Amino acid sequence: MYTMKTKIISFVTVVAILLVIGCNKKNTTYTDLSASNACGVGCDTLVFLPDNPIDVKLLNQQCANTFAWQSFIALTWPSSPVEAGQPDRSKGIKDWGKPGDLTPMTLGTYKSAESIFTKHKPTQWGSNLDKLMDTNPNDNVSYREIADFSKFDDDDEVVNELFQASGGTSWLTDQNGKLIWYEIKVNHTEFDYISTQKLYDPVYQNKMAENGGIWLPNGSIEIKASWREISDADYDRLKNRYKIITAMVPQTVKVKSRDSVIMKDYKETKLGLVGLHIIQKTPTMPQFHWATFEHVDLAPEKPLKESDVDWLLYNPEKYMDTPNQTPNVKKDSITTPVQVIKEHEATVGLDAKVLNKFVHERIAKLAPESVFKYYKLVDSQWPSSAVSDDDNLTFTPLKDGGKTPMIMTNVSMETYIQKISCLDCHVGAGINHTKDGKEYASDYSFIFGMAQSQDTTTVITKKKLKTLK
Repeated sequence: MYTMKTKIISFVTVVAILLVIGCNKKNTTYTDLSASNACGVGCDTLVFLPDNPIDVKLLNQQCANTFAWQSFIALTWPSSPVEAGQPDRSKGIKDWGKPGDLTPMTLGTYKSAESIFTKHKPTQWGSNLDKLMDTNPNDNVSYREIADFSKFDDDDEVVNELFQASGGTSWLTDQNGKLIWYEIKVNHTEFDYISTQKLYDPVYQNKMAENGGIWLPNGSIEIKASWREISDADYDRLKNRYKIITAMVPQTVKVKSRDSVIMKDYKETKLGLVGLHIIQKTPTMPQFHWATFEHVDLAPEKPLKESDVDWLLYNPEKYMDTPNQTPNVKKDSITTPVQVIKEHEATVGLDAKVLNKFVHERIAKLAPESVFKYYKLVDSQWPSSAVSDDDNLTFTPLKDGGKTPMIMTNVSMETYIQKISCLDCHVGAGINHTKDGKEYASDYSFIFGMAQSQDTTTVITKKKLKTLK
């Protein structure tokens, strides 16, 4: 399968290389926020501005990859302090990935899935923006929690994902003995759809599924991010290499099973971004555009006896160990490092390598200190034979629309299942509501399965209580 894929895209890759060389011969002067050409034939021009793309001009790998990098730039731009989910357009390119800047990224002020799917109507969009923008590193306070959402105010930011999507007790521990943490967020378009249609409630989900299906609007974005812990002792060394935020992280984590986890003893901790999925629905990509990015220091592509890289997930001294082994709660401690390599099928796509080189060269000219020069596009997946919502199925599995490429995974999020792709799993996303043994689908999004029965108990707020008195 991989050999066929290589043959198919080899011609495109050669063309891309020639075009990049041609662009370099132009001796373009890069200043301020000047645009840079991504060199894809017929593709949109890649610009170092926080402009999230709406769609691709052509459905091919180069244009899909350019779309991915443009989304990454836009969503990792410093967040607006007054409008959640929007970039701060007063910031310049040199503020993008500025070392030591704890300001949330644009995607950081999206709404978390855990705060949407609660036992009551979610809080308004941007209700916690002031808290998230409080990034004073000296006040020892963070409003981003890694915890079970029921323990905190719904208006606080929550990151409670410990396990990967591969099932079982699939946590990931880095070579420092620290857990990798995960979070899922959605943009305003998707949140508004869920909130307006009351799809946080299983009752409303079921009704919509039975009457035409749950289909997200174009422009809907979901992100999944993976984070490493960064100790105070390592902060000065790593702040120039990672996008860092602060969060309340449990110091005590006990895992009995995937459904039985105890977290307590929270402490403000710095977290560094290690992986990012960006999933966006567009008019020409109703099966979504799937992009995944990794930090360059995660894991090598084969066992190495020696390495100059300080790998986060790989130890050269244990090169003989079998890598990518799913932890077993009965025999493995959560503090025991997992030995990881990027399997051959999951390595960076050939077209993505060309584009990454081009983007990194532009970052070196425009914002040489930016930490984002240490992040790479692994690949992007798109439907080569797109299927409209009207022509899709009501039940799982949905159609994959001719997924291209066939394999695409992130080593920090699909560590133990690296020979699959996003759509392999997401065609099975449903809402836990069945008919004749078949599950109703939820437009490739698993977050709808988090819906909870609503608490009808009347809640009397302090303001209402004062009025009653």
